[in-house]
Amino acid sequence: MDREARSGGLRFEVLGPVRGLRDGGELALGSPQQQGLLLALLFRAGRQVSGAQLIDDLWGEDPPASAHGVIRTYVHRLRRILGPDVLTSLGGGYLLVAEPDGLDTARCETLLARARTLRAEGRPAEAAAVLRTALALWRGEPMSGVPGPYVQRQRREWEERRLAVLESCLEAEVEGGRWAESVAELAALAEEHPLRERLSELLMLALYRSGRQADALEVYRAADRRLRTELGVGAGPGLRDLQGRILAADETLAAPGPEPAAQPLPPAGPEPAALLRPDQLPAAVADFTGRAAEVQAVRAALRQPGCVPVAAVAGMGGVGKTALALHVAHGLAEEFPDGRLYLDLHGADGRPTRPEEALAVFLRSFGVPGEAIPAGPAERAARYRSLLAGRRVLVLLDNARDAEQVRPLLPGGAGCAVLVTSRTRIGALPNARFTELPVLPAEEAVTLLTRVVGAERVAAEDASARELVRLCGRLPLAVRILAARLACRPGWSVARLVEQLGGERYRLDALRSGDLAVDSSFRFGYDLLDAEQARAFRLLAVPEVPDLSAAQVAAVLDRPGPEAEALAESLVDCSMLELSATPDRYRYHDLLRAFAQRVDGPGPDGVNGPDGPDGRTEADDERAAALARLVDHHHAGVTAALRSPAAPAASPAVGDYVAVGALVRQCATLRGRSPGAAPGLDRLAELLLGACLSADSGHATRPLGHAANALLHAALREGDRTAEARARLVLGRLLAEVGSAAPALTELLRARDLCTAHGLPQPLLALAHGSLAACFVQLGRPDEAVAGFSAAVAVWQRIGDRRALAVELLELAGAFARQGRFGAAGRVVDQSLVIGHDLADHELEARARDSLGSIAHELGWHDQAVAHRRAALALTGPEDHRRTGRILLRLGASLRAAGRAPEAVEAAERAVEALTLDGDHRGRGLALAALGDALADRHPDDPARARACWAEAHGILAPIGAPEAERLVPLLGDGHPAGPARRSWPSWLPA
Repeated sequence: MDREARSGGLRFEVLGPVRGLRDGGELALGSPQQQGLLLALLFRAGRQVSGAQLIDDLWGEDPPASAHGVIRTYVHRLRRILGPDVLTSLGGGYLLVAEPDGLDTARCETLLARARTLRAEGRPAEAAAVLRTALALWRGEPMSGVPGPYVQRQRREWEERRLAVLESCLEAEVEGGRWAESVAELAALAEEHPLRERLSELLMLALYRSGRQADALEVYRAADRRLRTELGVGAGPGLRDLQGRILAADETLAAPGPEPAAQPLPPAGPEPAALLRPDQLPAAVADFTGRAAEVQAVRAALRQPGCVPVAAVAGMGGVGKTALALHVAHGLAEEFPDGRLYLDLHGADGRPTRPEEALAVFLRSFGVPGEAIPAGPAERAARYRSLLAGRRVLVLLDNARDAEQVRPLLPGGAGCAVLVTSRTRIGALPNARFTELPVLPAEEAVTLLTRVVGAERVAAEDASARELVRLCGRLPLAVRILAARLACRPGWSVARLVEQLGGERYRLDALRSGDLAVDSSFRFGYDLLDAEQARAFRLLAVPEVPDLSAAQVAAVLDRPGPEAEALAESLVDCSMLELSATPDRYRYHDLLRAFAQRVDGPGPDGVNGPDGPDGRTEADDERAAALARLVDHHHAGVTAALRSPAAPAASPAVGDYVAVGALVRQCATLRGRSPGAAPGLDRLAELLLGACLSADSGHATRPLGHAANALLHAALREGDRTAEARARLVLGRLLAEVGSAAPALTELLRARDLCTAHGLPQPLLALAHGSLAACFVQLGRPDEAVAGFSAAVAVWQRIGDRRALAVELLELAGAFARQGRFGAAGRVVDQSLVIGHDLADHELEARARDSLGSIAHELGWHDQAVAHRRAALALTGPEDHRRTGRILLRLGASLRAAGRAPEAVEAAERAVEALTLDGDHRGRGLALAALGDALADRHPDDPARARACWAEAHGILAPIGAPEAERLVPLLGDGHPAGPARRSWPSWLPA
């Protein structure tokens, strides 16, 4: 389906109050904030936008806890308004399809391009008419009444854009001979925007051509006074030049054609620099690859009008800042005909060039003899600015250290531009636009490898080439070093080099070639850090986790929160640490982490003191203490779950589950090498179990499963029965969750027996009974499930944890219903509801209503089951993707049984979306299967879409051995394969 067909003739107007139109009729687009989400998608039409990005667009740095749910609600409503083909879910984000001219801003851009063409052809009057048409698109304040930081930025941009378009329009009208007609509008605009000098210039020109020379000169005097009063500077060169030409009665001003370009005035006196045009750029990199967005951003920064633009490019060592700068600078040669200066300021290698030294170099470049170079820095800077006045020169300052080093090297007047590269984020530079240079995208990194090594060789080992650039962290310097090595060794395979890089400990050693070395590049940056920054750089690399929150940074560093965050931010500014894609979190580039883990301390040659009696150094103790503090920090976050597993608590972010899994796995492995290198197993096991009980996202399952497996091996090695029981309990629960019920049963039986035999804590025993019973339900063994849930109920009654008791009673009710004992099931649900009422607990009420829905469904009371489940859904927070998805699955089943196929389709679609967001692999497969069933009911004569859903579901469920996959095979037809043979699932299946 093409874009026009999908968008269904939709038109949007945003240059005023937001409007959506279809076939001449206006659409109701919902609340202002819902319109804000629509705008965030409209301005990125055709591109996927993540949920996290939309949250940032709507709320900025302070989103509500329910932000994800609100986003999903808005998207669901907009789909109903716009159509499901216009707004789709894609890979955890959303994509809106719109026609190329479906947005009034796009139509505006088309008109502006047409006007530029007409002016270039010498047809200013026609260009002005087109620009008036463009201006008519504005109907008031753009996007008026719509809140959110993203819309505020767009609003400011389009308000400024309107003024620029109006200015261009008036300029074209003056060029086209409408001088007198333009005076009134220009006078009003110049009064309203007194600092926009171009408006005053146009007003002067229009007055002069209308025969009002005195009025034109008075405009100049008024503008000059305003600028001196408000900014402390006089009129700019454009105004001054126009005044001089009016006073001189320049004949060209009277011509109705375009104003000729002013020629730069030669310097006063016999200045040798007038004859020189320095061109000092080193050669550009021949195999420069990719970076289209960054190149465009730097070019745009260097083309800012009316000032000395500064483009500042920053990034970690080896990321390709100099290569990018040279590529851009060489491409702009025609725009800077009076010269291109280049100087390496040595900001990162410990011997930074002083500004006065740099000024002397530049003065000599323009032919100023040594004896004529002023002695003082201020005089040198003044002479330098004088030489550049009236010229168009590009100044490339490579490898700068800070703003103090750069500021004296900035030209003084418009016409020149400055391009700065640095490892630090240089602020406090006038007219600067900042570009952060990340590592290369994977495809561009492979392309770079290909351009050095050769296309045929890389294509023959495509998978190995991709693994090679991954091991390089997609860092251009690292890719170039390895590409050079391969190019010099035509007999080597790419796979051989990948094998050499396999061990992280030796990877940096392999990234050397001649005078190029990744670790040397990193060392320059490390040597610039002060003692506290260096300590932070080393310690934050100790936990092998994907990223760290600000609070976790404080725990690792053992510093107060504001101080720790300031240290982390300073490392980001130095390009020694990165901001994570998740807001307020920090991460390392893989190679920088490896470097940080090799740097022991601040002593000579990185040595941090002598070995202790057990062979451990002070650095070892420092690292162990950092890990212990981080474990304690996470442990505090799951204390509520450990105290009462059923207690409602604020769940950690998915990133924290991943971090807990990685941290426990790292510590368990370290204890195998040196027990003193990591916290005790009891602490690690409690943390892991607490995280498992708190987890409400399938994204946490895999990292927690790997951690549980590593912890189990450590517990068996050290003979710790309590830790073993907790590890097996976590493994069993997670295995059951992903559909691997048989291995889950083995782990849970062993966990229960350990709790019973060794007198382990009662809550642990209750969890073991309940988890085992849930596994029996999954295996279709309701009698054993009833026994297990009853045992768990008895333990919770003995302990006195009423909420845990209420939750377990609901599980018992489900098991009774599966036995056909509906009366007993109803009585147990009533007991749970009484407890929930006493505790004023809405979550318990939601669970109870869902259980009542299950009982009604089993009894064949399907409409009653639907009502119960809708009530449960209303009581469930939209951010709880897993519970929402599971309730929707059961709701869809009841709707199908009630013969309400369209509603069943909608419920199944929402279940797929929720469980996809949750990361629940098996749940997504079940939801897709249910969607296929509902579609088959609704469209019995058109089974194609239903079969597509069944096929996707089978592709998920069959490899994990889920029994639900078997029923799908006959539904798929003879042409569909039976599916892959069951493999060991999941990857962390215990041995």
